[in-house]
Amino acid sequence: MNSVNLEERENLCKTIAFFFSPPEVETVEEFRKMGGLTFFQEAFTSLGGSSLFPDGTPPLGELQTFSANWIDEYGRLFSGLNGHGVSLVESFYKSWTLDPECHLSFAREKGLLQGDSALHVSALYRHCGMEVADEFKSCPDHLAVELEFLSFLYQWATDREIKIFIADHLDWVPLLKQELSRFQPHPVYAMVLELLDFFLTREKERLMIL
Repeated sequence: MNSVNLEERENLCKTIAFFFSPPEVETVEEFRKMGGLTFFQEAFTSLGGSSLFPDGTPPLGELQTFSANWIDEYGRLFSGLNGHGVSLVESFYKSWTLDPECHLSFAREKGLLQGDSALHVSALYRHCGMEVADEFKSCPDHLAVELEFLSFLYQWATDREIKIFIADHLDWVPLLKQELSRFQPHPVYAMVLELLDFFLTREKERLMIL
């Protein structure tokens, strides 16, 4: 396995967070300036992977199609309009609460927001003096926010604290991959999520001895 340094881990988390945030016209242009898919392929290789792409090179046609339709594709996949779509929120994939003192009828149900994970990450953000952007106030455990926080941890926290956060709050990424596959996403989204899952797996291996 190849190695990536602390700054590269921090930058990768920040970039994937940016990628799973609601895009705007300026976002698309910024993505092009970053190098587009080449950035993700280079990160995948640095982590010890081979290629995110079937023929080993970024598919130019797919990249152009994605850039042109990114805003619409994000809306189709993640807006949740009409009760359909893929959730990017941790609480959705876990029991609403595991508090034995909570006797609400829906306490152990999944598919809800503002569950235990949302309360816990909110407390972590406050402890670290971090503010959640207005668009994520109702879902502080959104993937983009959690990855921004992980990027922050790489800069300021210990490996042990990073290990705990990944185990507690990013263990649902494989479930997100399964859910996303049901909606036939643009290949670019599938590739980036594959990279994230691969990165987190590598990080768990690196941090296993702690």
